[in-house]
Amino acid sequence: MQREEPKRALVLSGGGGRGAYECGVYRYLEEAGMTPDILVGTSIGAINAAAIASGKAAAELERAWLATRTRDIQRFWRLRPWRAVYDTSPWYRTLHRFIDFDRLARTDKRVLITATEVETGELRIFDSAETPLTPRHILASCSIPLIYPWTRIGDHHYWDGAVMANTPLAGAIDAGADEITVVLLSPVGVRRIPPPRWPWEAFAVMLDLALNATFENDVKQLENVNRLVAAQLDDKHRPVHCRVIAPGWDPGLLRIIRYDPEVSRELIELGYRDARRVLEGDARGPGI
Repeated sequence: MQREEPKRALVLSGGGGRGAYECGVYRYLEEAGMTPDILVGTSIGAINAAAIASGKAAAELERAWLATRTRDIQRFWRLRPWRAVYDTSPWYRTLHRFIDFDRLARTDKRVLITATEVETGELRIFDSAETPLTPRHILASCSIPLIYPWTRIGDHHYWDGAVMANTPLAGAIDAGADEITVVLLSPVGVRRIPPPRWPWEAFAVMLDLALNATFENDVKQLENVNRLVAAQLDDKHRPVHCRVIAPGWDPGLLRIIRYDPEVSRELIELGYRDARRVLEGDARGPGI
């Protein structure tokens, strides 16, 4: 009897300009024939997820990253009243460099994009199975509080999905994933961060710590579910294999709001190498 192929999910986290790393990871997945059926994205991960779901090959996504500079993403906010440091109107044009929205509307992949509803503080997941994804849905997931203005969709206002969940594993599990590959944009585990000297450095450190904290909580929940399933104490869930790919060194906090082709090239290669190292050594052994 032929073994049924697992349903694969790729969870792409937030981290701004460091998101080029995810492009390198996807290049390896494409070469290895491990392309995902389900894509879950937060912040810059939402852009990469939507790009992949819209049919962009890894080489096309890489070209989009290498053509993108900070000025293509943001400019200082000049309007009154002041709502954020940067105006993201350039992003609306740049998004079409990354995403084919016509093809995204017809994709056979499941796409889940996260955002935080300002009015309630709750996590909102925009699901392609229920809602046609538009540039506003993607920008809502990228709207870092204070740095970028909130994004309005209908009567609701949204901030970056990473405020509540940078790596929403539950979304991938609920969508039916058997295997999950999570891509983080900062190192896993304890690391020493020099005390910030300036307000913008303090904000970057705070944001980075928040991004990692939500992932650690999600991992603990998944470990608990897998233990209960293994002990046959939970018949509502199935075991889910989860791999984590993350840089071994810190790409730099301020790269969250900076986009530079040379840095992107380095991050793409780093993501490719890390994905190969983790996945070639996996063989269903390591992981959660």
